[in-house]
Amino acid sequence: PRSTQSRSSAASDVYKRQVINLRMLASAAKPNPKMGQALGPLGLNMMQICKEVNAATGHIRPDVPLRITLTAYIDRTYSFMIKPPPTSWFIKKAVGREKFTEYPGHFQNVAISIQYIYEIAKIKQEMDPHHKFVSLENICKMIVSQCSTMGVVVTPILQQPEMIKIPVKN
Repeated sequence: PRSTQSRSSAASDVYKRQVINLRMLASAAKPNPKMGQALGPLGLNMMQICKEVNAATGHIRPDVPLRITLTAYIDRTYSFMIKPPPTSWFIKKAVGREKFTEYPGHFQNVAISIQYIYEIAKIKQEMDPHHKFVSLENICKMIVSQCSTMGVVVTPILQQPEMIKIPVKN
């Protein structure tokens, strides 16, 4: 028999079985083989999870890729946390390109306005629970460094940004 002392030291992790990271389109989640491989051994109902994710993301356009962290517990219950799209997705949408330079740091032929960086940072701070208490300045610095790794130049003013928001269905 296990001692109760070892259980109490890890009380928060006793009921967790596994944490799974998924990528789904907003309000268009559906069961797929990859999800089945991740959730099947845990005994979780994929259709129920998809319904709940679709209900929680119903206000967002279906072409927006979201990151979902699902925590499965031993009693076959679960909870999930919805995170915003990756920063690279926002940058690609703001610039209007799908591919960038093959040699980042050497060739930078795409520019983005600092105003877009600020708008992306506001979205990240609002939606991402890990960025809730990080200052906008620091989030902007993170985004600027990601732009440089993608081969995108950040300019002071390129054009007036159209408010970048997670697109909402009409």
